[in-house]
Amino acid sequence: MNQQAGQATPAERFVENRDSENTATARCGCYAIFSDLIASPHDVEPVLARSEASYVTDGLPYSLNVGRLLDDLRSIDIAQLKSEYSGIFEVGNEGPPVPIREDLQLGQPAGLREDIVRFYDFFGYRLDEKFAWAPDHLSVELEFMHYLCYQEAAGAGDTLSFQLAQADFSGRHLTNWVPKLAADVKDLRPDSFYCRVVEGLSEFLASDMNWQTGTIKAAGDGK
Repeated sequence: MNQQAGQATPAERFVENRDSENTATARCGCYAIFSDLIASPHDVEPVLARSEASYVTDGLPYSLNVGRLLDDLRSIDIAQLKSEYSGIFEVGNEGPPVPIREDLQLGQPAGLREDIVRFYDFFGYRLDEKFAWAPDHLSVELEFMHYLCYQEAAGAGDTLSFQLAQADFSGRHLTNWVPKLAADVKDLRPDSFYCRVVEGLSEFLASDMNWQTGTIKAAGDGK
């Protein structure tokens, strides 16, 4: 990845003690769950019919309970789900009450969308034409993290590059704005399903980022 997109080189950092075969697979499953949970029920089929067994989450290096969110999702009527999603993330006289796209949430800073697209292009992540207009949508960003974890678990190509990209992308394009998103949703609709989702997501991202940085050492610091 070029320096502008924040990708460190193997000479600068290395990854140790990740047990990729287990941890990357479990983290891949968690990113997939949250990507599905936060996707618009108007655009994609909700995961109401999926069982928790559809996702592999065993092997996480930290504690996380996503089963309760999936149980909540299955108990909600699809019409209610769509109404909640629209009322929080889509409908508003001056735009969405709580933007679920990073660019809008952060006030459209220059070059943000371009930086995201550079990450996608460099690592061969291709957006479906239906979603290409919103590369900064939270569900898409989480799906990209799922993709990077999948590549790490598969040992595809330069595994180190996929590992480092996870920390770089999460720091630049997830942990930088999801906590604010969670706070805004809580202020607007503290009783909603999506409040529970984004709060759980924010906690997951913090735990995952902490673990990632703990397995990445400056060259010469580890053995």
